[in-house]
Amino acid sequence: MASDRLRELEVFLGVVEAGNFSAAARRMHCSPSAVSKLIERLEARTGARLLQRTTRSVSLTHEGKALALAARKVLDALVECETATGDASAARGTIRVHTTLTFSEQQLAPLLPEFLERHPELRIEFLLTSEPASLVTEDVDVSIQAGAALEATRVVKRIGTTVPVLCAAPRYLQKFGTPVHPDDLARHHCLNFLPRSPRSIWHVRAGDAAVPLAVNGRIASNSEHFLRDLACQGLGIARLADFHVARDLREGRLLPLLESFRLDEPTPILAVLPSNRHMTARLRLFLRFLEQRLGQAVA
Repeated sequence: MASDRLRELEVFLGVVEAGNFSAAARRMHCSPSAVSKLIERLEARTGARLLQRTTRSVSLTHEGKALALAARKVLDALVECETATGDASAARGTIRVHTTLTFSEQQLAPLLPEFLERHPELRIEFLLTSEPASLVTEDVDVSIQAGAALEATRVVKRIGTTVPVLCAAPRYLQKFGTPVHPDDLARHHCLNFLPRSPRSIWHVRAGDAAVPLAVNGRIASNSEHFLRDLACQGLGIARLADFHVARDLREGRLLPLLESFRLDEPTPILAVLPSNRHMTARLRLFLRFLEQRLGQAVA
């Protein structure tokens, strides 16, 4: 009886998150008719209409919102109990991760051999794109991203920190000079992100305030990797994440600029999840590992 009620709550929240019965059925590996029957049974047992149905979507009633809040607490507590008592060394299954190509290459790829050696029964699938992912429809367990969460979610966990670095190639600085003050950037070729991107706005800190800088340039892109390549070729000054240019700075292909100025605050690296309900033991292991390793990298 208890397992039947938990199943009803799982399906109910699945419909809420997916937005319709068909999408929930695909995600939960059952038929839409089975989802419908479970919802009807839940509504009959609670004596309340929980969902307003249309041909394409569903929305929560007042009673449905109250039940969704309570159901999440129940299922979250259940997952916590299972994780706390489970054997972490025996974690198995698939973790589906969304992140950018740059972050996966520079940060995750060097860490994966150690993690996979520790947990040979785990499999990881990566969805690599600079575009935000719909965690439910893309069946993503976690999205790893720098900066603010790009969609409304219930769970955002900070697992690391990155700092923007202003840099340029020696050949560029030899030709155009080295800026000694943030105001000097207005007279330089700045390699920037596309205008609608938050990363296209460069700042200098004045006390607690962030003052936008005037920067100009002939090249803009949505790709951090492309901007880094152009900076290494001497085409301008770039503002890029520290992990992305760490090797170039160590090997002298790029030089840091204006280090005595506070140009930007550190940016959090976030693990964004659709719900605590999806925090399986294997996902907790993965995030704990990343938090430890990325924290060491920052330190």
